[in-house]
Amino acid sequence: MVSRAETVQDHRERLNRVLDYIRRHLDQPLTLGRLAEVACFSPFHFHRIFAAYVGETVGEHVMRLRLELAAHRLTHTDRAVTAIALTAGYETPSAFTRAFGRHFGVSPSVFQKERRSFPRSESPFLPVTTNTQESVMKPDIRTREATTVIYARRIGDYNQSAQAAWSAVCGYAGPRGLIGPQAEFIGCSHDDPSITPAEKLRYDACVTVRGPVKPEGDIGVQQLEAGRYAVFLHEGPYHRLAATYAAIYRQWLPQSGVALRDAICFEKYLNSPDQAKPDDLRTEIWIPIEAD
Repeated sequence: MVSRAETVQDHRERLNRVLDYIRRHLDQPLTLGRLAEVACFSPFHFHRIFAAYVGETVGEHVMRLRLELAAHRLTHTDRAVTAIALTAGYETPSAFTRAFGRHFGVSPSVFQKERRSFPRSESPFLPVTTNTQESVMKPDIRTREATTVIYARRIGDYNQSAQAAWSAVCGYAGPRGLIGPQAEFIGCSHDDPSITPAEKLRYDACVTVRGPVKPEGDIGVQQLEAGRYAVFLHEGPYHRLAATYAAIYRQWLPQSGVALRDAICFEKYLNSPDQAKPDDLRTEIWIPIEAD
């Protein structure tokens, strides 16, 4: 059986391939699918594994390196700001100027005029060894049957779209008596906000139902995939979910001995912000894994 240390080293070696690929292709489009392919990770899980090990999301990492490369070009070349903005991956000079100003505190034109210098990032590569004494998370391993849900999909920033989706699906299901005592409330976030523009993020608010049901208007019907899952309990506010996901992929996965399945992760909400304080919220995180 492969040891945890060997698995951690394998993950880091694969991520180092991605970090090197990003560094060498900063002037080219970098899609999540291509980076997952370089790493030989499933695209369903790659962005969370990357964030857990690297300490920043794929989007944050790429943006930072592109801005640092732009700053280097502003300092050491006489290329126009507009040309540098385009090679940095920004569609308009104004978007580049805003991002550059947030990162460096001055506009690109001022930076270029003053020929400012800045400390370059250290080597982006991860060490191939790590401390293996981190606390081990212990999920429940459950097998789930295929589940029928009604759902409302909303597109946009998750902070707003999730609330709108839940308002829509509960507003539909409640008056029709579709929320029974065994109903599960499940959220599916389909996109990585560090890669997908906020206005295109897809969120499904799902309520499990028994018996036949038909889609109506913007309320759809779908099946949540059957299979084996590792289920973790997150206790506390929703904004801390990202830290729990990071711990799952960095601490639990390497020592678990399981393989991830190509299926979406989802969250099952055990209580509601309408009924519990943020610190008392309880959320299950379901990670799809391969069968033994």
